[in-house]
Amino acid sequence: MKKALEKKELKRLLIIAGIGIVLILIGILSWQFYFSKIYIFHEQENIFLDEVKKYYEINPRRLPKELETREITLQDLYDDGKLEALYVPKTDKMCDTNSWVRVYHNENGEYEYYVYLKCGKYESKVDNEGPEIELEGEESVIVNVGEEYSDPGVKRVYDKEDGEIDVSQVDIDSSKLDTSKVGSYKITYRASDKLKNETTVTRTVNVVAKLYSVARNNTDASTFYRGIDANNYVQFSGMLWRIVKVNEDNSVKVVLDSNAGNVIWGKDNTSYQDSNVYKWLNEYFYNHLTNPEKYIVQDASWCSSKIESKENIPAECNGTPVTAPVGLLTMYEFANTMVDGYTYISNTGWLLDTFGTDTAWHTFISAYRSVATEPSTSILGVKPVINLKDNLYVVRGNGTAEDPYKLNDYNYGKENETINSRLDGEYFNYSGYVFRKAGEDKDGNVKMVMAGVMNKSGTNDALKIAYATQDKKFNVNEEGNVGYILNNDLLLYISDKYLVKHDFEVPIYEASKNYDELETYTVDAYMSLPASYDLFSTDSNFYYSDVNYLLVDYVGENVMFINPGNAMPFILDQSVWKDNGVKAVIYLKGDVKISSGNGTANSPYFIK
Repeated sequence: MKKALEKKELKRLLIIAGIGIVLILIGILSWQFYFSKIYIFHEQENIFLDEVKKYYEINPRRLPKELETREITLQDLYDDGKLEALYVPKTDKMCDTNSWVRVYHNENGEYEYYVYLKCGKYESKVDNEGPEIELEGEESVIVNVGEEYSDPGVKRVYDKEDGEIDVSQVDIDSSKLDTSKVGSYKITYRASDKLKNETTVTRTVNVVAKLYSVARNNTDASTFYRGIDANNYVQFSGMLWRIVKVNEDNSVKVVLDSNAGNVIWGKDNTSYQDSNVYKWLNEYFYNHLTNPEKYIVQDASWCSSKIESKENIPAECNGTPVTAPVGLLTMYEFANTMVDGYTYISNTGWLLDTFGTDTAWHTFISAYRSVATEPSTSILGVKPVINLKDNLYVVRGNGTAEDPYKLNDYNYGKENETINSRLDGEYFNYSGYVFRKAGEDKDGNVKMVMAGVMNKSGTNDALKIAYATQDKKFNVNEEGNVGYILNNDLLLYISDKYLVKHDFEVPIYEASKNYDELETYTVDAYMSLPASYDLFSTDSNFYYSDVNYLLVDYVGENVMFINPGNAMPFILDQSVWKDNGVKAVIYLKGDVKISSGNGTANSPYFIK
């Protein structure tokens, strides 16, 4: 029994010893394999250095002068046929051809050689980092257009090997700066240590002009922009506006380039302060602007004059001025934008003035531009007007539609920013269609309203739909209903990758009620149509289309749709225009990220 136990113990010890020997052998082999790679790398360093020294032996006149440094790269030796390729140890991957040997001529007349070779993860232990450059002043500065720019200079240059470097050795390049033109310019600062390791830093110089100054320089003494070809586009709060005029206090009056929604003037009376339009502009629309308290005149004065004829327009207010952040254009202002019957004001919409006791004036945009009266209970487009404060300045742009004036109110979105962090009004490309952000829900999901209309797959022909049911209430469960068609047939045109099923509000339209008094019901769906008062329900300036498109409002046996030619909403029997286009409304997950783009109509954000 004892011998059996001894044999068993001996066997166990032999197994342990065997495992130990195997582990030791593995360790030795690993050590040899690792250090063989290190050995190969250092051999290649020496080969590289030796070839450079041979080069200077043959070409001694090319050695640097006192306190100068010269460099020869691995690529230089390859190009001259002086050296065969060097590889990452035990691979077929070549070493970095930007690797270098530098020779420094020191103050004692001696030549110091330094080799920096990078082969994959193997890298020479030599100083290859440039010095730190610390600028005087801010990294981004503002200069008024036409002013002389005085550079603050460099505060300190420090290298971890060489120590302090004289700031006078920094090369400052401001050759691209032009203070006569609005724009953003870069000034570069370059500094090197004794081994020519270089560092570059930049300062941004924003050459700006106050918005009111730009407007005054491009208008006559009246400060009105006039005519159809005025270059008065300005990007503000994610939306495109047109500059109307400069006010006496240097605030700048701007009007939205396209209608923002559709509402009745008001059910009770025609005074602006008590109107439905006032409420919609200063509650609903105002809340979609970004930082309005900071950039918009909050106590702007709006005058709703009583005007009996369009031939007799008073220049002064004959009504009671109203104080509010948002208003509309007056007939007087609209008339002052006209040249030979043409103006940059587009789309039919309410004006600020009234006529009689229950009628208001509006712009009428068709084959010609004019004004007309309409009962205050009619539904028309609303084109908001605001006054931008005098502290806003133009940082880029030339005022054209392609390159509008950009202000200091916000920056373009960057890659990986989430869509719910961006501004209402900005444009997004999703599933091949361009949408505009029109708000968020309590969960951060983003409401998107299509900028144009849906097209048939692979064509420029607009999709058209109609109610095949007697009941014109939007319903996703009844075949033949527009809601059913959207959420079954047309949903195939929209990617479901980030799509969110959502409750959509459907108003039961009544001309006798203000927008916030309308009865509504909700529909749980993936896709809907804009309600009349929705932000961007009318927005038809994205591209011209002759296709009428449906709104979701329930109007009994009739249908409500927008004529994009003049942006007017119509309520008609479906048999008049049986088929209408689709301007879809969807919700997307708010944490979806941007991949590229500027959020404008010409350069929408693309979604990852």
